[in-house]
Amino acid sequence: MPSSLQTLWNTILGWTEQYGYHAVVPVLVADPAGMPWAWVFLMLIAEEAGLNIALMLIYGFSILTLSDHLLYALGYFGGRPLMAKITNRWPKIAAAMLASENAMRGKGIWMVTFGRYLPLVGRWVGTGAALANVPYARFAIFDALGVGLTVIGFGAAAHFIGREIIGYAWFPQAIMGAYILSTVITILVTAYGVWRAKQNKSQETAQS
Repeated sequence: MPSSLQTLWNTILGWTEQYGYHAVVPVLVADPAGMPWAWVFLMLIAEEAGLNIALMLIYGFSILTLSDHLLYALGYFGGRPLMAKITNRWPKIAAAMLASENAMRGKGIWMVTFGRYLPLVGRWVGTGAALANVPYARFAIFDALGVGLTVIGFGAAAHFIGREIIGYAWFPQAIMGAYILSTVITILVTAYGVWRAKQNKSQETAQS
């Protein structure tokens, strides 16, 4: 298993022992964009730690939904004035929020569902949707799809499939392969996004 994933595994194990069900909160809220490895590891560990899987899924869905909706409220009520303040104090966070907004405007409503797996957009889908003037009802529907995919899709797969194969000698190699594949896909998607942005900018320049 890659050292970065081994470190993450040990961290999640420590959180599970210390916080129990409440390990869900930092695992889902603090997890960066890309494949939700922290959540996958938590769901692999959960049953062994004596945690109820159904409750974990319900709790995880509730926490991630609440987080996304709070970030939507941040963008909706704070708007451009708040963005200006954040830019002055935390420019990297502001850049991620603006990247999320641009993704919503450029790629449409499905970015609310799938944008959480992209670099920069990641956890800021709520704020980006609000800044891009996505109606709240539409945001809520497509956000529920994204949250369900993350929490139930990855979580249930990690538990039901992972518990069957975790004892095999090749399990660490399987994790490493999935880690490499997800990293390559993320890099390719990011590169494609940058290329498309440059193409659009070139076309706008030529038209002007």
